[in-house]
Amino acid sequence: MTTDVRPPLFTRLRAGYWIAFDGIAAVVVAAVWSAPLVTGSGDGPPDARFHAAAGLLGATALAGPLAVRRWRPLWAFALALPAFGLSLATSVVPVVPLASVPMAAVAYSLAARGPRRVAYAALGAVVVLVSLATSVWNGQWAWPGVTVLLPGAVVVLGWSSGVMVAQRRAYADALRRDFDNRVHRAVTGERLQIARELHDVVAHSMSVITIQADMGRLVLDRKPAVAGAALGVIETTGRAALTELRRMLGVLREDDRDRGALAPAPGLAGLDGLVARIAAAGVEVEVVVRGTPRALAAGVDLSAYRIVQEALTNVVKHAGVPGCRLTIGYEDDAVLLVISDCGRGGPPEPGGHGLVGMRERALLCEGEFDAGPVPGGGFAVTARLPDRDGR
Repeated sequence: MTTDVRPPLFTRLRAGYWIAFDGIAAVVVAAVWSAPLVTGSGDGPPDARFHAAAGLLGATALAGPLAVRRWRPLWAFALALPAFGLSLATSVVPVVPLASVPMAAVAYSLAARGPRRVAYAALGAVVVLVSLATSVWNGQWAWPGVTVLLPGAVVVLGWSSGVMVAQRRAYADALRRDFDNRVHRAVTGERLQIARELHDVVAHSMSVITIQADMGRLVLDRKPAVAGAALGVIETTGRAALTELRRMLGVLREDDRDRGALAPAPGLAGLDGLVARIAAAGVEVEVVVRGTPRALAAGVDLSAYRIVQEALTNVVKHAGVPGCRLTIGYEDDAVLLVISDCGRGGPPEPGGHGLVGMRERALLCEGEFDAGPVPGGGFAVTARLPDRDGR
């Protein structure tokens, strides 16, 4: 059963809703503070009425920056700062704290959306503005600092909230980039793994099929039974290759329901079939086991099988000998593989990927790999794969 977990309402609202909300808030701010300007700024001395009107004008002017703070946060802050300073330096107590709310919203948008340097420069501008407003306060109040510092603290609080939101977004972006990088590396690794598997299956199977088809063609008229046996080997090898290809390509399907029917990954336990196919291709394999056989870790078991498969395929393709030796040594914390023959030796075929693939598989298991001609003639492939988890 799946649970529908919906995000909070605020995170589900589109940008247009928030812009409309800012527009409505700007209209309310303009209506609230412009009404006293239209009807008159109250009783009292002319200088007091002037200060009150100036403060109301500054509070009213904050409506414009509030409406555009999401589109142009830097422009909105640049327009809001002098208007807020006007209301801060000339207005009376009821006006200043309320007028700081639109300014706090503008500071929040700049800190949340703007560059970090610009955000800290904006904080410095607010601090300077509050200091100047305190020094030029008109002296109507016994403790001017209370009147000025309170709205300044409200603006700083809005700015701090914006900084925290920006840091949270930056952290979420960093996590998302790290996750994307991990996914990319995992996908790349899976692609390389599939490429190695396809190379091993196709190279081995096609080598056996090609050799058997060539032999069957040569003896078709003189020895029909031998040609028939070669066709049987081709059929068996082709079916085995198709089975492995279906298993590997099955992991690329989006539907996982049928994956349980796929054949398991091959391992050293399936060497009998591999040795039989190599023998059918004309090379007898002498298998020597040293130590007590045991179940290996899945990755080590698969890599060991593929290394043996590729090495034996190379013997069939390049050595030109009727037989070779496969030695499997089970050590306490590793498995040792040695595939040797008495063939032509010499360097590998130019442009081939077999030795490179075997080396990569050994290194993938944190193991050791070596391949090259041996004294007296022949070629040997040696791989030692650690198996700490399979003990």
